[in-house]
Amino acid sequence: MTAAGSASPPQTDFAEVSALVVDDNDFVRDLVANQLRQIGFTKVQTAPDGGAALKVCDETPPGLMICDINMEPMGGFELITRLRDKGRTGSDRIPTIMLSSHAVPEFIDRARSLEVDAFLVKPVKKDALAERIRTVLQRKPG
Repeated sequence: MTAAGSASPPQTDFAEVSALVVDDNDFVRDLVANQLRQIGFTKVQTAPDGGAALKVCDETPPGLMICDINMEPMGGFELITRLRDKGRTGSDRIPTIMLSSHAVPEFIDRARSLEVDAFLVKPVKKDALAERIRTVLQRKPG
């Protein structure tokens, strides 16, 4: 029905996973949220910065968080640090994918030290996002 390679195999039922997209850039935030819907997510929330995301996570922790690094007033690393201090990140908690426009080793190393599950470089491509999510969710115990 579709051309070879144009659709990703449904290895994970994303409809059952709630997602939170955190980015201070409206365009990127909406783009990633729409990509999540296109690959099967039905429960997608967004937040414009780390502070707003922290409130969402305190109220209803998502099954997956995709978070930018450079945001104001609270950036991604500070958000992850606060969630980690609350016991909400890491392999058995909120699976987290960090986004950045720069794949510099310092960012990747810091993300790893904060128990972030994966790292993606912008611009985000839907197929790469879906594959990274599958990998992250398959690692989650449950």
